[in-house]
Amino acid sequence: MAHVQAGETAHVGTLFHRHHRPLFGYLYRMNGHGPLCEDLVQEVFLRVLRYAHTFKPGSAFKPWLYQIARNVLADHWKRLPPEVPLALDSAAEPPDPDHFLQRLEADQDHHNLLSALACLPRDKRELLLLSRNPDLSYEDIAGLLQSTPGAIKVRVHRALNDLKAVFFRNQEVRS
Repeated sequence: MAHVQAGETAHVGTLFHRHHRPLFGYLYRMNGHGPLCEDLVQEVFLRVLRYAHTFKPGSAFKPWLYQIARNVLADHWKRLPPEVPLALDSAAEPPDPDHFLQRLEADQDHHNLLSALACLPRDKRELLLLSRNPDLSYEDIAGLLQSTPGAIKVRVHRALNDLKAVFFRNQEVRS
């Protein structure tokens, strides 16, 4: 990032290659629409260029990047009606024929989990996704959300309980 701040904008490509996949995953799970998330990732890196001067040398890059991603999402959501339900892309790879039943069950569980996650309010969904990102610590998330690590841990625990309740409620409805 120091190179980008020094005007060497070609280094944004290095940052993009290093961070675009996990960033796409975060945006996808928050938004549920692949092509839109590709656009949002591009917007994040455009803002990295535009706001490079705001990055504080010596601070962690990933929390700063995810704050930009959160801002891009917030700007996107401002253009939408309140709490538009998350639409999941249904395109998935076909199950491996050798493990059809195991794969089918795993795919169904994964789909059920994503469906339950999609039912949560945006703030809880975001908190769970950020907390499961191996690149972000609770301290990083606390900084993003202007809270304390202890409060974030409590909020994550409560969001997990809500996710669990929705997951099992959806299972009962399907049975």
